[in-house]
Amino acid sequence: MDLSKYKLNKSKSSAKNIPATENKTVSILLIEKLPKASSMLKKALKDFDYLITKHISFEENIIKQIELCQPDILIMATDLPSDKLLNQLADINQLLPLPIVIFAEHDTPKVIQSAIEAGVSAYVVNEIFPQRLKSIISVANERFKATELLRNELRKAKTQLESRKYIERAKGLIMQQKQISENEAYGTLRKMAMDQGNSLAIVSKNIIDVCELLSTPTPTPNC
Repeated sequence: MDLSKYKLNKSKSSAKNIPATENKTVSILLIEKLPKASSMLKKALKDFDYLITKHISFEENIIKQIELCQPDILIMATDLPSDKLLNQLADINQLLPLPIVIFAEHDTPKVIQSAIEAGVSAYVVNEIFPQRLKSIISVANERFKATELLRNELRKAKTQLESRKYIERAKGLIMQQKQISENEAYGTLRKMAMDQGNSLAIVSKNIIDVCELLSTPTPTPNC
């Protein structure tokens, strides 16, 4: 990533006008092909008061470094993300989700699509001016939060649907066993949940598991 214009454009940067506390707690795991102390990207991030928890190469175990460093954002600079890297990012998005920013020299429609599917929050092509870093990171962070909110809502909806299925099935089993109405079966479930201090879904699942266990034929031993 060419940041050679950083020195020429430094006077235009708003870094000096940013309160020191604004970005101080934002930690970044920085990944480059050749992680050098003289990295212009690293220097630009530090000038904006971002905390570089670690500066590593693509050869290192990224997931392990995320576990160790617990960064707020993952930033990487590369020519073009490989399929192997994008697969790693997809794993990260599932196991240890966090905002991911890629600065790349090149792109292709396939790579862009794969990056989006892998959970990349921002994919920036060609030269990046240092004064744009703060806005790019902010947008990536907001996009990540919006994606996580949607994912949590979908997970919540799925859980509610599964819970409803358990409750309906448990009600049916109680109605069949006790020969009572649906309302009475639901009342029985609620009482059991209150007595046990558990949710209706957990109590219903337990009832289903017990019924399935009791209905499973015991194998006849061979004589």
